[in-house]
Formats: sequence, C-alpha cells, structure tokens
Amino acid sequence: MRCYLLMFATGLKRLSPVAAFVIAGGLVVLTPSLVGMSWSAVGAVLSGLSAMTLVALAALWLTGLVVHTIVLTAALPGLSSRRALLLNLSGSAVSNLLPFGGAAGMGWGYVMARAWKVSPTSFAAFTVISNIWNVVGKLLVGTALVGGAVIMGANLPLGLRGALLAGSVTVLVVVFVAVAVARSASVAARVGRGLDTVGNRALRIVGSTKVLVFEQWLVETRAETSATVAAGWRKLTLGVVAYLLLQALLLAACLMAVGAHVSLLVVAVGFGIERILTVVPLTPGGSGFAELGTVAILIALGGPAAPVTAGVLLYRFYSHVMEIPVGGAGGLVWMNWHRRDRQKVVFA
Repeated sequence: MRCYLLMFATGLKRLSPVAAFVIAGGLVVLTPSLVGMSWSAVGAVLSGLSAMTLVALAALWLTGLVVHTIVLTAALPGLSSRRALLLNLSGSAVSNLLPFGGAAGMGWGYVMARAWKVSPTSFAAFTVISNIWNVVGKLLVGTALVGGAVIMGANLPLGLRGALLAGSVTVLVVVFVAVAVARSASVAARVGRGLDTVGNRALRIVGSTKVLVFEQWLVETRAETSATVAAGWRKLTLGVVAYLLLQALLLAACLMAVGAHVSLLVVAVGFGIERILTVVPLTPGGSGFAELGTVAILIALGGPAAPVTAGVLLYRFYSHVMEIPVGGAGGLVWMNWHRRDRQKVVFA
C-alpha cells in the first residue's frame, strides 16, 4: 500500500505543473464564453489596435517595472536599479510559468545574487522583505479599493464580500506575524518551526525528500531584516504604491484602448479584484482566475462585454505574459555574459 501511495504522490508531483497550466489555460480560453462572448468578437476588438497603441502600452508597462526597482533596491541595500530590473524580470519569467512559482523564481534570483557577491543572509532578508511588501500591497490595495467602492454605494455582487473579508483577514494576519517576528527572536523561532512542520509534511505527501529549515532561516535573517525595514520602510512603501498605481493606469489604458468606456470607480474595483486574485497560488500568477474574475466583475458593473474582455486580456498579456519572454531573454543574456566573464577570470 505504501508503495502505491508513493507512486501516486510522485505522479501527482509531476502532474501538478501540467494540471496548473491546463487549469489556467482552460479558464483563459473559456473566459469569453463564460461571460457570454465569443473569441471572434474579442478578436475583432483587439484587431483594431494600432501598433502605436501597443507600443505606448508596452512603455507604460515597462515604466511600472522600472518604478518597482525602488522596492527591490530598498529591500537589498547596494543593489543597483539595473540589476534590480534584471532580477525582477528574469525571476518573474520563471515564477510566471509555474504554480507556486515564487520558490523557483527565488532560486534563480539566488543564483544571480550570489554571482554579485550578495551574502545568503542578505538575500534571504531581501526575499522576505520584498515579498511581504508586494503581497501585502496587493491585498491591501485590492481590499481597500473594493471596500471603498462598497462605501461609495457601488452595487457589487454578493460573492465579492467573501473575497473582501478573506483579503482583509490575510493582510492583518501577515502584517501581525511579520511585526511579531521582527520584534522577537523567540516568535521568529516558533513561526519558523510551524512553517517547517507544515512544509515538510506537505513535501512528504508529494514524495519529496527535501527538508525545509525556515526556523534557522528566520532566526538568522531577523536582525538584518529588521534593520533594513527600519531604514527603508518609507522607500519600500512608496515604491509599492507607485508601482500599483501604474498597474492600475495600465488596466485603465488597456480598457480605454479597446473602447471599454467605464468609470474610474469601476476600473478601481476591477483592479482591486485582479490584484487579490493574482495571489491565488494554484496557477502561475493566478492565471485564469484573475482574467475570469476581473472580466466578470467589470461586466457585472455595466461594462460592455466584448471590449471589457479584450481589455482585461490585453492588460494581463502585458502584466503577466510579457514578463516571460522579456525576462527569459534577459536571463539568458546574463547567463552567457556571466559564463564568459568567469572563463576570462580562470584563463587570465
């Protein structure tokens, strides 16, 4: 029986990335039909976009990524903006392809950081800080926008109340745990032990022999993380807010480009829902769930179906898909340059 369970777990581990792609791709493909549209109608809207419009949207997308380097350079003092942009794009190229892809993207980032002589402790602190600020930023902004719309009298579907509550609770829990860990070494150790227990049990279920050591990691990086946050929390917060603002502008610009004329309040609600859904770990970057959820809420709030669907898919193309080829190309160029640089050192 144990043998069969291990075989099943191994098969599940190998199948999970494929299943995630099937779910994500299936939801994206089905999005038009699920909201009463066809791909031909959506394609007709997208075909009307000019090359100049696409370039302008790409420039806005890239501006957001450049602004986001403020967060990364604050989380890792000494990191240049150029390296931060490369680290972000190449890491996203990996994480956007895999479910729970953050770990894979983190692994690639570690390889790059070590090549730049960043210590393991500094990189661990950088990972904790940047991820907490990004995730809390997404959830906080998302729930604030949706909650603000409710206060302003927007007639939202009842199902959004659950998303709003879940996002609010998650933000509070993450912030509370992060502050407690930063203030107390004993709390850091207890949180680390809890993460080790849960994570290692999950790894055993899928047949992995890897062992997580979050406790040691949190204890060792707590002091450096606290010092970095104390020195750079203003810069971190400013960077996240500015980046999210540019992302919201990108969504508004994509909707405007395809003729989906909706109010700024409706755009804000759609962006808030999209930010919350990107945290869903079942598919890379919440793919499928984010597209379908955002389209559904915008149409429910009175947006025209075909233009809204086209606009959201265009936005997700820039905010999620574009990072894969651009970041992948940047990572390959860096690998080639780094390999040649090392060879010069060896043969000098």
